[in-house]
Amino acid sequence: MRDMPCNQVEVQQFLSKYQSAFTRRADGSSWPKWERTWRHATEYFQGLLRPGKGKSVVDIADQTGADQEQLERFVRESPWEHQNVESHLREEVPDEVQGPDAALIVDGMAIPKSGEKSVGVARQWCGATGKVDNCQVTVNCTLARAGEQHNSDQVTWPLGARLYLPKKWTGEDDSVYETNREREKYAHLSEEAGIPEEVSYQPKYEIAVDLIDQAMTAGPEHACVVGDTGFGKYPAFRKKLRARNEPYVLEVETSKFVVVPEETTVLEPGSTSGRGRPRKHPAYPEETDAETPEQIAARLEKQGGEKQDGWREVTWNEGTKGGLSGEFYRTPVRVVKDRSNRWLGWLLLKRPSGEEGEGELKAWICWGLDKASLEELASWGQLRWTVERFHQDTGRELGADKYQGRTWRGFHHHLSAVMLAHAFVAERRLEEGQDREDLASFAEVVRQIVRESAVQRLMENHGFDRAKAREVAVDMLREYSDW
Repeated sequence: MRDMPCNQVEVQQFLSKYQSAFTRRADGSSWPKWERTWRHATEYFQGLLRPGKGKSVVDIADQTGADQEQLERFVRESPWEHQNVESHLREEVPDEVQGPDAALIVDGMAIPKSGEKSVGVARQWCGATGKVDNCQVTVNCTLARAGEQHNSDQVTWPLGARLYLPKKWTGEDDSVYETNREREKYAHLSEEAGIPEEVSYQPKYEIAVDLIDQAMTAGPEHACVVGDTGFGKYPAFRKKLRARNEPYVLEVETSKFVVVPEETTVLEPGSTSGRGRPRKHPAYPEETDAETPEQIAARLEKQGGEKQDGWREVTWNEGTKGGLSGEFYRTPVRVVKDRSNRWLGWLLLKRPSGEEGEGELKAWICWGLDKASLEELASWGQLRWTVERFHQDTGRELGADKYQGRTWRGFHHHLSAVMLAHAFVAERRLEEGQDREDLASFAEVVRQIVRESAVQRLMENHGFDRAKAREVAVDMLREYSDW
């Protein structure tokens, strides 16, 4: 991989677009010593891009030579607003990330924790460990676009993130506490964490809707919203997206999601033919055969014949071992659980392949995409994997899960700085890709940024020529086993 110059001037050029987010409030006002805030923002940003897995404030201060106490105050209590950073990120989306084949992706990210004092921590489903565990959970919204030639060429841009607060942390429902003592404990923890008074309990899907609204206001071009079953299973979430005329491809539970054929007769509200009460909502005849995705797939299998059962082979991109493909089926349906909404959509199924990790039936409900081809629906359904890549990149490379503070403000300050660093690397990937047939991986670009920074410091501070500086920089970085 060729050297990709990334000097301090380029870093400052990137950060300058976001300076007002760190030095001005939303109303445009500032505060005394805002220049110090800006200096610490630069130090923190650069620290996230340094080698190694340690990304705590202590680690960053050690790596950058910053004053640890001042850096801790910058993260924990400085008046800059993380919402302003996210707003700027939504306004700076590169053209290469948006387009008619891009999608807004909503997802949750779990951060395992050992204690109980970090804001929002609770025993809940933890995707990072694959079980109910002690953790924090964020809801994230990213913009993603699949690679044109290779799956690894996908590009992702962070748009916003927010911490999910379990009900015990908001104090709005006394029934969630086993004792008064527990209620008092969480009231104290919430106060210590500095949770804003205006923050109340919201299910994850409502937080996702807020993030989608913010993204729609900024206006990056995209085709639809994509999400997993953690969002797709909620009728209220789907209804809110339809009310915003926002198309979606949402994964649903194959054993619980119930649909009826498109041509099913809808019985209007009003009196019934029998003696029962008048219908308040549109309904379906009792003899209607409602099915789950599992039942539909089983019916297709019984029809027999690989070419006659409706499944079609679709290749959605090229992977490292060849074409990424699978067998898909789609059919127009009405959704039973949304009886008050007589809308139609595509039910998309992906057949189990029997291969490791691909042995389960997958199902998505698609709305607002009537003219989309089967290939397009399959591509959007598979695009969600990019958010898993996003979680890995922000965690492994930028320390999204390494913040050790306990406050609401500090947590969101750290997370917004991580998103900003991710955006910087994403821009570097795109710039490098202009001279390549494919894009370098996120990890490759981070390592190149660090390597080039070390080369420049050796040249400037020790008088090395570039060749010698690069040799020494590579040797210095070998102490990090994952570098």
